[in-house]
Amino acid sequence: MTRSLRKVLGLSIVALVAVLVLQAGVAAQTLEFYSMWNKGEPQEKVLSQIFEDFKAETGVTVRPTWAGREILTKARPRLLMGNPPDVLEQSFSELWAALLARDELVLPLNDLLEGPGPEGDGRFADLFAPDFLNLYARNGKYYFVPYEYITSGFFYNKTLFAKYGLEVPTTWSELLDVAKTLKENGEAAFVQDNDDLYNAYWYYWAVERTLGPGALYRAATDRTGATWDEPGYLEAAKMVETVSAAGEDYFLKGYQGSVWPAGQVSWGQGNGAMILVGSWIVNEVAPSASPDWDPGFFAFPPVRPDGPNTMEAYLIGWAIPKKAKNQELAKQLIRFALQEKYQEMIAEVAQNVPARSGVGYPKEIAGIQPYVENADGFHVEYDFTQARIPQWFSTLFGPLGTRLLHGDLTAEAFIGEIKAKTIEYWKAQ
Repeated sequence: MTRSLRKVLGLSIVALVAVLVLQAGVAAQTLEFYSMWNKGEPQEKVLSQIFEDFKAETGVTVRPTWAGREILTKARPRLLMGNPPDVLEQSFSELWAALLARDELVLPLNDLLEGPGPEGDGRFADLFAPDFLNLYARNGKYYFVPYEYITSGFFYNKTLFAKYGLEVPTTWSELLDVAKTLKENGEAAFVQDNDDLYNAYWYYWAVERTLGPGALYRAATDRTGATWDEPGYLEAAKMVETVSAAGEDYFLKGYQGSVWPAGQVSWGQGNGAMILVGSWIVNEVAPSASPDWDPGFFAFPPVRPDGPNTMEAYLIGWAIPKKAKNQELAKQLIRFALQEKYQEMIAEVAQNVPARSGVGYPKEIAGIQPYVENADGFHVEYDFTQARIPQWFSTLFGPLGTRLLHGDLTAEAFIGEIKAKTIEYWKAQ
């Protein structure tokens, strides 16, 4: 080989190595982010601003996929193939069900949470109410970082309450008195969209207020079914039966066939006084609401003044898959995104409650704040049954809860069926 040829080959190899190094560097400076939001939704606008600012500060490009609510279905093939996106976003219960229920597919984030906060001072974990992290911990490991807090309860029409001189109820019996007064005046007390997830709120909340957090999950995971024989479960079922078509029939006519979002739209237009749903409702209803629509909020009232009084913690946030290629950059993005100014955007633009403590609530749902501040603690939505035993929840609890709320099952029949089907479910596992 001639000296000139060796020189040419040497230069070519150096150039090739330089190109490969440059390409690797570019790849390392791009983060893949799978979001639960669709393009144009308020949260997408907030996140897009965060990504733009993150690139300006770090040079890292965040490449989002606006996958919508089915994000985990779309991401799971990549997770199983070992080529996941760098960040996944969804409610913690759904993240748990998809990524932790069977396999540990996500990275523990203890080091991130024990490190400094986004402004460079304090401990990152201290930005949140302790339960926000502890509720979803497993064996001392924290897998998710929240940025948005959602809860459920009764959203009510202040105009109708004022018209009939009604006060916000503080106990279950007071709620029934309010419903009775409304019905006597030709008004529907409650509005409902016929969806198993929404219908299930009624019995789940009745159990929370009768027996407290953990009770529904305890019954659902009792392979013998014996827990369902405890009287509190029947008491909760009777609460739901009372308001249903089989009882006092306090719902807007035709609620059993209402297809989302017909019920909530009707409520926003002044038809019916109350709707039991998540705190996203105000943001969803506002565009179609009547001009005099004035919503308020109260928590699902205790059965007794001294009864269980926790609030639901339905958290939305981020997780990093175990095999993500850019784990440290993903942690950097998460820390960056929890700056106070971006949490304020969650309140102002998305009209949802920021997960970070000390950031103001959006005025549209500010009525939630005193209930959160005075609660005895927090529990996971649906008492963790949706996350930890998703098949039981979707195939058994949801449909039976719907039949109870519709008045198709008496309280006694409901308990009999859920007990028998829970036993069958666990035998098949």
